Amino acid sequence: MKKLSFVLMCFLTTVIFAQNKTYYNFAVNNCVEESAEGLIDKCIKGSYLLNYNFTTIDSKTVSTDKINKPIVLIANATWSAPCWGDVPALNKMVEKYNDQLEFIMIFWDKEAKVKRMAEKLDKRIKLVPARDIDKVQKGFLDISGFVHKLDYPTAYLIGKDKQFVNVKRGAATPTKEIGWDKVNEINTKNFEDFLAPILK
Repeated sequence: MKKLSFVLMCFLTTVIFAQNKTYYNFAVNNCVEESAEGLIDKCIKGSYLLNYNFTTIDSKTVSTDKINKPIVLIANATWSAPCWGDVPALNKMVEKYNDQLEFIMIFWDKEAKVKRMAEKLDKRIKLVPARDIDKVQKGFLDISGFVHKLDYPTAYLIGKDKQFVNVKRGAATPTKEIGWDKVNEINTKNFEDFLAPILK
């Protein structure tokens, strides 16, 4: 009888804790943190991804619950210089880690503008333009129900178990003082550091 009680107690504990997951959209929409760092550290990291059905630029549906490897989900905007600055480093990461990671990029922009950036991006990245039904505002993006409230680019690292592990904001861009070689070096290192928790 004691053995049965112990097994039953373990089962109930597992069920209760499994139901205590905080999902990303709930965490973001109910976060009381005012800073971006607070939003990331206290609300996003540790939350879980619900299933989203994203429609890609080539009209394919990507269901996040059918992806069986960690996901790199990037929020992007073609009007953002750092988004363009990040492209070479991102392409390098896709080339290096495509077998281990799924790369999805959601856009603030509609399809016509996304096509311009698509020419520069690795073809293995799933590109998701904003559609007429999506909510797109300057500081807010809702693509197929996924809510993004940070700047551009922002990359979310999501584990195989769909838990948010890491967040990377921004990217270096060329200036008078820094050329493309240095920019690519900085952005590549930042990506490697960002991906490290999953690729250990």
